[in-house]
Amino acid sequence: MAGARVRVVPPSPLRHAVAAPVALAVLAACKPPSSIDAVTAEPVEENLQGAAEMQAEREHLAPPAPSCGSDAWTTYGHDAARTSASDGCLWGPLRLAWSQTPQSFVDGTTLQGTATHAIADGDAVYVAGALGPVPSVWRMAADTGKTKWGYESHTEAPRGGWPTVAKDRVYLVDDGVNWADVETGRGRRAELDAWGESVSDGERLFAENNWYLDGYGLYVSAFDMDLKLLWRRDYNALSKGYQVPDVGGLALAGGLLVHASQHGVLHGTALSAFEPQSGERRWRATTSPQSSPSIADGRVYTVERLPGEKTDRLVARDLATGTLAWATELANARGPAPVIADHLVLVHASDGVVAFDAKSGDRVWTAGLPRTAPPVQSSTTLAAAMGSRTLVVVSGARVHVVRLDDGTEIWGDAPIPHAKKLEGPVIVGRTLYLVADARVVRLDGSDAQ
Repeated sequence: MAGARVRVVPPSPLRHAVAAPVALAVLAACKPPSSIDAVTAEPVEENLQGAAEMQAEREHLAPPAPSCGSDAWTTYGHDAARTSASDGCLWGPLRLAWSQTPQSFVDGTTLQGTATHAIADGDAVYVAGALGPVPSVWRMAADTGKTKWGYESHTEAPRGGWPTVAKDRVYLVDDGVNWADVETGRGRRAELDAWGESVSDGERLFAENNWYLDGYGLYVSAFDMDLKLLWRRDYNALSKGYQVPDVGGLALAGGLLVHASQHGVLHGTALSAFEPQSGERRWRATTSPQSSPSIADGRVYTVERLPGEKTDRLVARDLATGTLAWATELANARGPAPVIADHLVLVHASDGVVAFDAKSGDRVWTAGLPRTAPPVQSSTTLAAAMGSRTLVVVSGARVHVVRLDDGTEIWGDAPIPHAKKLEGPVIVGRTLYLVADARVVRLDGSDAQ
């Protein structure tokens, strides 16, 4: 198991109570034939019929074959709710398909860029990064990694945001709010001095600014798809040049936009929900968010430091009201949005992966695969493949594939020669994309196990 330590919470008595009658029924169905059955013709026919029924029962009880989809990973955390869970399938071993540096073509000269984050669909990989000091976006071919086009923002302070694809455009909030056409790469910038997450509902682009360097202060804003400002909330311009902790973010689901505004010591620090069209604030929770939020089944999940406490907690709140549902202590897991996969909420702490029951907050399993990435929202290290019910875990230069149900590791290796730093796992179909030392990497998975 490549050194991974897995601890699974023992099953409850209720599980034994359900399992026992099923086991007895199967044993009863499998009892050997009587001596009369063995010497007469008609009971033998009945036995053959019984065997067919038993086989049908086995097929009914057997787990279904994996259903592997190929939905696109279009933004930070896969989707607007930030679940970090695709419908794809991923098993080990993983095979290196290509490793490429994004390129820009300027006045007949090919220039090498540096990649920070990538998203993908079936045909294209959209990469955010920088060309020298200039925040940039590239489109690369999914099959070869060759660059199709590059867009340069003509600003000079990249911080490494994630791109978002919506309405045939790719958007990037990195020293400004930018868009580029997915086919041509031609685009424009709307405003300067903005850094942070973006998310879209197909009609609007929502963006945050978590660094008041110049221009506008800290905020969450809504733009139309041409980047005309619609509304701005949680505005804070009290301390110019103040760079807040990079652990907040945005999530959108259930008709609400959730903003984890981490403004440090400034008064704007809180967790809030807004009506997306009007910007009306529906609720505000006084807390100190320590991660980007994620949303599922009417709840929002974040790592928070609650008022008056000295320890972080993984927190579940009611999406409609912000009311606390549960909170459990969890140290050293700041940064990315919690992963949501069926009934599990998963976080990557410094000492390993922890899976919690989404309804109760109880710990379900742990796997000793330490998080080595920095504790910021943009440095993701987990991605779920729901078709195969597996979880990809990136730790240092190694990639691990574990079972979602119990955290058991089924494969682990360092599949990229000489790589030192891996981040940003993205799953599309049976393919895993990563950023390795400023290069974009494609790894292809094996057939079903």
